[in-house]
Amino acid sequence: MPQQELPKPILFVIDHFRNPNAGTEGQMFNLINGLDRSRYEPTLLVFRDSEYLQKNGFPCEYHVLGSTRLFSPSTWTELWKMARKFRASGVRLAHVFFNDPSVICPPVFRLNGIKTIISRRDMGYWYTPVYRSMLAVTGRFVSAAITNSEAVRQITASSEWLDLSRIHVIYNGYSGRETNHELPADLAELRRKHPDALFAGLVANIRPIKRLEDAIGAVGQLRSGNHDLHLILIGDGDQTNLRLLASELGVAEKVHFLGPRVDVKACLKALDIGLLCSESEGFSNAIVEYMQAGLPVVCSRVGGNPEAVEDGETGFLYPCGDVEVLANHLRMLSDNSELRQRIGDNALISARERFSMEAMVARHQDIYEKLTHPGSTS
Repeated sequence: MPQQELPKPILFVIDHFRNPNAGTEGQMFNLINGLDRSRYEPTLLVFRDSEYLQKNGFPCEYHVLGSTRLFSPSTWTELWKMARKFRASGVRLAHVFFNDPSVICPPVFRLNGIKTIISRRDMGYWYTPVYRSMLAVTGRFVSAAITNSEAVRQITASSEWLDLSRIHVIYNGYSGRETNHELPADLAELRRKHPDALFAGLVANIRPIKRLEDAIGAVGQLRSGNHDLHLILIGDGDQTNLRLLASELGVAEKVHFLGPRVDVKACLKALDIGLLCSESEGFSNAIVEYMQAGLPVVCSRVGGNPEAVEDGETGFLYPCGDVEVLANHLRMLSDNSELRQRIGDNALISARERFSMEAMVARHQDIYEKLTHPGSTS
């Protein structure tokens, strides 16, 4: 009777872990949770500890490097010691997230007999001349890269001198479980006060790159006529300038700031349209959450957005910064309830088929298998 193969150890590395619901951290958390433990045994290495980890632990054993500065000799020394220990325990593959670890880990790990996968999840806004020069060196030690969109794949190849054949696209994974959250009281009250209004929602922290002012401008263009469109803004940040803009455009009563929320999925149940105006996106979690909620999506044609949204079928794309086109898409959806329903239904089907948690985990495991298979030289 053949002996059962033991699960292969996989080391996951991230500089910090503070929130299992945040973008990159959440995807890594769900990936580790979803791994087939009969095939892979994960371990987490964080550069620095966090209140979340101390209080809640993690779905697998975790270690703290304790040194975080990229240019500190102690960081490289401590990582070298850690790499030797992990190698001795059987680790042959590491999957690295975030910027600084992806610079330092590949050469240290490779010199200790551990292959490295790096993850890239944005359009490279953090690339600086210093980072580019370091990546040109450390990238030679990378066995593979995983990106969350084709747009990010292309940026990674051109900016980090990685061969496209070693860069794999795996879309973010999302739970397909039905939620029965009650409508939040504040949104239920807004619906009661404005029974004939439509509500477009935008989930994003208030930062210049998110261009929330474009959404307010579009609502301003629609305030005349019979378009009673309200805007729900969900996210953290200073609201002062946006409130001033809404007042100047005469739509202060139609723009509602909910601030940061832990019940975003429940909030989406109160909406009619999902909106995103960013000038840069690798792959937007918000867009897929809109689609999972059965909302038609209107978003800027940047980064990975065109890969998530099929224009005219699951939503509408517009040139970033073109508020007039944005307003026209919102006007069209506001005027046609059948169109909203059809686009929203298509979005829901697409999200379930293309962005499932199971598909995301399975694709990662396929790559892990290839890199840990005896004889692999990548």
